[in-house]
Amino acid sequence: MPEALWIQMWKMKALHVVAFTCFIVLLLLLAVLKDPLSKRRRLLNAVRYAALLISFVYVGLFLKAQPTTTNIVIVANQLKSLKFSIGLYLMEPFIFLSFVFIIVTIVFWGRGVFCGWLCPYGAMLELLNKLYSMVSKKRFEPGESVHRRLYYVKYTVFLIILAVSFFSFILSEYLTEVEPFRTFVLKMKRQWYFNLYFLLISLLSVLTYRAFCRYLCPLGGAIGIPALLRVIPLVKLKRHHLCGTCRICERQCPYGAINRDGSIRTEECLYCLECQMNYWDKRVCPALKKEQTRPKILLVAASLLLFVWLFPSFSWAETIVVGDRYPSISEALRFARDGDTVEVLPGTYRERFIIDKSIYLKGINRPRIIAERGNIIEVKATGVVIEGFEFSYTGRDLGRTDTVVYIHKGSKGVVVRDNRMEGVMFGVWNVEGSDIAIVGNVVTGRKELERERRGNCINLTGSTRANVMDNNLDYCRDGIYMEVCHDSKVTGNEIRHSRYSIHTMWVDRGEFNNNRAIGNLVGLAIMYTKHSEVKGNIAAGNQTHGLLFLQAVRTDISDNIVIGNTKGIFLYNSVLNRVTSNLVMNNQVGIHNWGGSEENEITMNSFINNEIQTKFVYTRNQYWDGNYWSDYLGWDMTGDGIGDTPYESNTVVDHILWRYPILKVLYASVSLQMLWLIDKQFPVLDVPKMIDRRPYMQPFHPDWKALALRYPYRPERYYGEIQKLPHLPGGVF
Repeated sequence: MPEALWIQMWKMKALHVVAFTCFIVLLLLLAVLKDPLSKRRRLLNAVRYAALLISFVYVGLFLKAQPTTTNIVIVANQLKSLKFSIGLYLMEPFIFLSFVFIIVTIVFWGRGVFCGWLCPYGAMLELLNKLYSMVSKKRFEPGESVHRRLYYVKYTVFLIILAVSFFSFILSEYLTEVEPFRTFVLKMKRQWYFNLYFLLISLLSVLTYRAFCRYLCPLGGAIGIPALLRVIPLVKLKRHHLCGTCRICERQCPYGAINRDGSIRTEECLYCLECQMNYWDKRVCPALKKEQTRPKILLVAASLLLFVWLFPSFSWAETIVVGDRYPSISEALRFARDGDTVEVLPGTYRERFIIDKSIYLKGINRPRIIAERGNIIEVKATGVVIEGFEFSYTGRDLGRTDTVVYIHKGSKGVVVRDNRMEGVMFGVWNVEGSDIAIVGNVVTGRKELERERRGNCINLTGSTRANVMDNNLDYCRDGIYMEVCHDSKVTGNEIRHSRYSIHTMWVDRGEFNNNRAIGNLVGLAIMYTKHSEVKGNIAAGNQTHGLLFLQAVRTDISDNIVIGNTKGIFLYNSVLNRVTSNLVMNNQVGIHNWGGSEENEITMNSFINNEIQTKFVYTRNQYWDGNYWSDYLGWDMTGDGIGDTPYESNTVVDHILWRYPILKVLYASVSLQMLWLIDKQFPVLDVPKMIDRRPYMQPFHPDWKALALRYPYRPERYYGEIQKLPHLPGGVF
């Protein structure tokens, strides 16, 4: 007698049947051991996300073991016709085993073990939500009343599909397309409208936490119906007697499955076990602390000491919440351990504190920390993260060194991210740290003070591999001041209304790219620096220099936009640099080369409408070939886009304009052009010149007009009136 077809199918897939069976047995074992696992938050989270990854990749994409509402509809219709055949369901071993898992877990633990752990599409959404939460905190969650109504939709959708199937199974199949499972399993190899629906519903389920699973999934509705009987599941999630008043778990439940009285709606619960981790966490759960007797506390403490003594390498991170159990951040920090997360709920906290442990200090919805004066936070540990706070001072007379976040000498890997600091003297200050990251902060200094009396928004001295990125800095002395900070990255920052936007002293191998320095005294001031990059920056409307280089060596200065400063690019005693592809426009002086600056490669730049294109002071001619000069009076007879005569600085006309800038209005006059031609043929002043032997006839920046409209800045005063800047040698320039 030949073997049944379903047996042949199981034999063909025997290896994967064994692997899949082992996986679901492991999930069942995890459900059985949920209590001891819940006591170890970090371990349980690691296990859960590993299981979700397996469900998504192996079970979903490889095995295609995604149950659907159609499987339930087929069973219901067969039962109706009294022609039930188990062999039909055994043809798909993975779907059959999935439903065995569903039935077992519904009876013992509820629908959530499948939906929260084994459902491939649900696993994909959970992983996407985890990734999204790492880059953004914004979500669009419905209000409580709307949420309570929406979660009935999935039951309604399931009942409609089931009812329609009794009259037309084909029509019910069309209705089950509300599930994006098929498109998911088929890896989007379907018609465009199915793929579009899959993408839209998945995107919605990221912006609104697993919206499809919570509100629309008919399969979730079907397997949630037994829990409405309140008899199933047999194993209930644990609750304390204070759960009706505490509300910590209710607020933290991402699925909204906990009622205000602390009870859990099992039909909505996806079994993430977050509330169970809180149940066993004496740092989070207030009921747990009250229920513990002194002997128990001593026993636990002794056990923990023994555990730490025997196994020092094992340390599971905990989450401590400030605003519920702990009234102040300082108190929470006293109880925190290395690796813990201290979450601070919204509110105003008037305190200053020291962080001497490797903790993650996280503000929820931007709590505000206020101090009268002094350092608000002092970091004396490695790996500290400070994120999501607002800081301010109440005192008007701050000390000259008062700092919001002072990172002490020797600290490593400290991250200050996404904070707002208002009316401060210094924002972040570090001395001799390494791998410090200051990212996405908004820092505003003391507007009422003169620039020289303010502090630096970010101040780094002796820091190594610092990363200063995407900060918005305003009203500082120096927006970012760096001294002896090697191998650092300063990118994407915007600095306004300050003295120097970025000021470096002895900073080698740095990257200063894509920053915006607008409306300061000086844009970027790169001093005593070697082997660095200054690329893609915007320096516009600064009162004196746009890009200032003092003793810069072998620096790549390229792709910058320098508009409306008194001086565009200033090179003093700077050699062997590469100055290319910059747009220098509408400045009083386009580029000033002085103080022994030589052997610099200056090419492919666009110098447009600067009142004085270049001021060149040196002992011999230098050649800057291949730039565009908007005041070039030569011609191109060959049509190759390159002028036939050189462009030169330091002509008689140049000297007249330097001495009498107001004569710029006569630049196009016949008399000045005739004087220029006479000087070319019969040089009166035989002085060293800058010579461009291949001047381009068209600018390298075709969008220069649009940029001029976007940055409509003009120098505030003539070059001859610029006062000497601090730290710079020489006289008035």
